[in-house]
Amino acid sequence: MKKFFLFFCYLKLSLLSFSQDASIKIDTNAILIGQQIKLTVECNDINVNSSFPVFLDTIIEGIEILKSSAIDTLSFESNLISLKQEHTITAWDSGAYYIPSLIFNENVKTAPLLLNVLTIEINQEEDIKDIKQPLDPEFEFSDIIPWLIGLLVIILIFYLFKKFSKSKKTIDKKFEKIEITPAHIIALNNLNKIEKKELWQQNKLKEYHSEISEILRKYIEGRFNCLALEATTDEIMTSLKNQLTDELNIDLRNVLQIADLAKFAKSKPSDKENIDSMVLAKKFVNQTKISEENE
Repeated sequence: MKKFFLFFCYLKLSLLSFSQDASIKIDTNAILIGQQIKLTVECNDINVNSSFPVFLDTIIEGIEILKSSAIDTLSFESNLISLKQEHTITAWDSGAYYIPSLIFNENVKTAPLLLNVLTIEINQEEDIKDIKQPLDPEFEFSDIIPWLIGLLVIILIFYLFKKFSKSKKTIDKKFEKIEITPAHIIALNNLNKIEKKELWQQNKLKEYHSEISEILRKYIEGRFNCLALEATTDEIMTSLKNQLTDELNIDLRNVLQIADLAKFAKSKPSDKENIDSMVLAKKFVNQTKISEENE
């Protein structure tokens, strides 16, 4: 029984060794200088611990590697692996190049190869000629794509320039047509609108006097360059003290104070005070406006 088991193990190892193989192949054994061929390294069912040959830029001295594929795994099963890699090679000097065996492990190696590199025979008596006649390049659409892109860019720049110039002219014309309405015209128009609303007649005294006060304050800001909207009555009167006559100072103070009392003290101005506020407000605007001769 022991003999039978030893015989079985020996037979299995023999079959395993027999199934392992490796090879190195080239497309042809003879090339011209600079001609490119494929060199294929392949191994079948070798142990995973075996070494697959790795080359840098040459197979041997004189045989140059131009390009190498990735190592392709053909199969992997039961610790056995099959690999394959292709190299594009060439040589630049004539002669016979001996490629020795590639060793994968102690039991697996490739057969050696011989590559002959031949020179081109040259007749010294003949004139030097082109290998081939110059070819007329074929026209392709891709050849004109850069020119089309350049033309489109020029057209786009021209279009944007024209559009911008036209827009600028239009804006300039609009600005030319804009006329600034004088501050006194705005104030008088707004006072007339308030008067037509007849607010105090509807007992809307606070609203009536507040709007008159706001119109005058806006007018003062535009006419005297004074921040009147946020200022108190006393602050406004102090700012305008040297710019108004005594009569206008008194009129303006009366209008603003009546508005303050109606708004904050909730007092009820008389009918005469309601009428006087509108009259004095218009009087103040008309007597302080900038005449057209001075504009």
